[in-house]
Amino acid sequence: MRGKKALWMERTYVDYVVNAEEMQRADENTISCFGVPQLVLMERAALAARDFMVQRWPGLFARSARILFALGNGNNGGDGAALARLFYLQGHRVTVLVSGRQEKYSSALQKQMEILERYRGADARGDISLSILTDEEWSRKKSLCEKSWDLVVDALFGIGLSRQIDGICRDKIAWLNGLPGKKAALDIPSGVSARDGRVLGLSFRADLTVTFGFFKTGMLLYPGRELCGECRVADIGITRESFLKEDPAGITVGKDFSPVKVPLFRRRKDGHKGSFGKVLLVAGSVEAPGAALLAGEAVLRSGAGMLRIVSCGENRELILTKLPEAMYQELGSGTDWEKMLGWCDAVVVGPGIGVGDLAKESLKKIVDLLGEKYRDRPLVLDADGLNLVAGSKALSREIRAYVASGGTAIMTPHMAELARLMHCKVGELQAERMERVRQFAEENGGILVSKDAATIVCHMDETEGFRYYINQTGNSGMATAGSGDVLSGVVGAFAAFTAVQRKEQGEVLPARRAYFEAAYRAVYAHGAAGDRAAEKFGEVSMKAGDMIRMLSELFAESNTPRE
Repeated sequence: MRGKKALWMERTYVDYVVNAEEMQRADENTISCFGVPQLVLMERAALAARDFMVQRWPGLFARSARILFALGNGNNGGDGAALARLFYLQGHRVTVLVSGRQEKYSSALQKQMEILERYRGADARGDISLSILTDEEWSRKKSLCEKSWDLVVDALFGIGLSRQIDGICRDKIAWLNGLPGKKAALDIPSGVSARDGRVLGLSFRADLTVTFGFFKTGMLLYPGRELCGECRVADIGITRESFLKEDPAGITVGKDFSPVKVPLFRRRKDGHKGSFGKVLLVAGSVEAPGAALLAGEAVLRSGAGMLRIVSCGENRELILTKLPEAMYQELGSGTDWEKMLGWCDAVVVGPGIGVGDLAKESLKKIVDLLGEKYRDRPLVLDADGLNLVAGSKALSREIRAYVASGGTAIMTPHMAELARLMHCKVGELQAERMERVRQFAEENGGILVSKDAATIVCHMDETEGFRYYINQTGNSGMATAGSGDVLSGVVGAFAAFTAVQRKEQGEVLPARRAYFEAAYRAVYAHGAAGDRAAEKFGEVSMKAGDMIRMLSELFAESNTPRE
């Protein structure tokens, strides 16, 4: 491990996620500190993009393809010009639309265009297989360009774009989207914000995006994620060393990375049921008894050694019949919370408990005891637990005080629940998601699991500031009743196991960092189980219980050695 950033460096299954500023810093460091010429990086980018495109569409490149390139006047355009040259030299018919005046070209684009012009001038074939058009020429000959293209490549803006697209650039993107043929983008589709995935006026819609070095934040968040199509990351020589130990804030695990290779749960061969975590689950009500069953079974299927469910008396027979492996405790005004919290390693509160007086009073007693005596027990808050906090300033203050005193709270809201917690509208949250989740982490401490089609797990690290993980597993079939209950159970099991490890092995990582890692692994596993459920049952027909069944497959296969 190197330096204080060891968490990120040692996880070989983790990829960085960067915004435009972080990527530009790494690019500049590679050139200035390590002496790798910019044109070498650009050539490697073009070569990698060519290879990914050929892999994606082998039949298209088995013959002489008709390829249209749209270049901006910056370095993204330079990448496109280099790629156009490679395809031209392989015998494909290439047309290049280059934007802006020549005096505005970046130095790298200027050099690449000079190279391209020289090859065109040396063409002995005389078949006009390379055409270069300026904006003015494109405007005059637009109708002639509307032919049957095999491939359209977007290299207009790249990751540096921060303004709304308008004028001729907007017209060009709209025109490109309307053309026939496959669509590919270099680094990120033009019009997608690399910072947060927002569309800046209008965006190119790609079937394939080849990004350079690392995932960009905006590629993994919607709507940018959908506009990117398939995403491939190209190694062009900008490495982890390029950050000079000032690591970027974001990480991810690729969707195509085998779950078998991601350590999910490692059980000691000489362990007993107490070695793998005891979870206290406060869940279920007369109106929602199934929430306790779904969350409880997910706890046990995710490796926890013991489970005690606290629920209303009406649910006793159902829980003990359907989930006999669990212990049961009736929820009432006389529940001995000190005994319950003294027994467990982690507590999960919220799935289906309602927002009545008993639920509210129970949560208050739990938080008070955690802050007074059991600060080492992480608290997972989901569903009605979050709604209770959102509706009570006193509860919210108490949880912040518990976290400030060294406790760990893991909150797992979906977008509507997070909007209630932050007292804003869902639309505002969606429009400024990265800013809002960072604000929540700063103001509340603890760990936030912001559930959505692209789930973000984030926290404020004790020494490094804001850190986040963006999940790539999961699918639309998981938008079904009970899916969140399953996740709360998985998170609870991972949190309990982490608590036991911290007691047995010592506090290798600060608490918040250790539970952050537990939370994002749980989110990954939940999404991966959902993907397997979708494969088996289909996204339309799958239900929450199917995800629990698939968790068993994941954990059976994820038997990797200790890192």
